[in-house]
Amino acid sequence: MAKSIRSKHRRKMRNVKRQFYAKKDLEKLKKVVSHSSVLDELVTTRTVKDLKVEQDSNKHEGTTMDVDKPVVSYNNKTKQNEHGHYPDWMNQRAVKKHKAKLARSKKKVGKKIKW
Repeated sequence: MAKSIRSKHRRKMRNVKRQFYAKKDLEKLKKVVSHSSVLDELVTTRTVKDLKVEQDSNKHEGTTMDVDKPVVSYNNKTKQNEHGHYPDWMNQRAVKKHKAKLARSKKKVGKKIKW
C-alpha cells in the first residue's frame, strides 16, 4: 500500500509521544531503584525447599474444618433422604424426571409366558 500523508503524520506523532513518555518512564525507574534498598529490608525471601517443608508439616497436623451443617445422606437409587426429600440442588423438573424413571424401572417385571 502507498504511504499516505495521514499515516506518515500518525507515525510521526507516535514517535513524539514515545519520546515524551520515555522521559517519564526513566524518572519512574530511577525512583523505584532508589527505593529498592528499602524494599529489600522489608521483604524476606525464602527458598522453595523451606516452603515445601512447611507445607508438609502443616499437612501432618491433621486439622479439620468445622462445618455448621450436618451431613445428610441420600439414597443413591431414589435420591431421597430418610424423610423422603430430594436434595436441594435438584429442581422440580429433575425430580419429576427422576420419579418417572423410577416408575418405569418398577413397571418392568419381565416376560410372562402364558400357556
